[in-house]
Amino acid sequence: MALARCDDHRPDPVEPETVSYALPLGYPGTAVTCDVVGCENPARLWLSRDERSAFVAGQRVFPIGGGVKVRVADDLFPN
Repeated sequence: MALARCDDHRPDPVEPETVSYALPLGYPGTAVTCDVVGCENPARLWLSRDERSAFVAGQRVFPIGGGVKVRVADDLFPN
């Protein structure tokens, strides 16, 4: 499951092996906010190795928790 985190709350390198991030459509004017309690900043979606592979294969919708799925843009950025 992808992590939704803002620039102030980037995941640790080992949490859970995040290797890349993608931007939700409309970023930074996105409705996706950081999943850290009390933070409402726009979030990037941090992807695991498997999610990065799925992105490269063409997947653009990723679950982030609570049954929510987020569509991301076509660009992928390194961690």
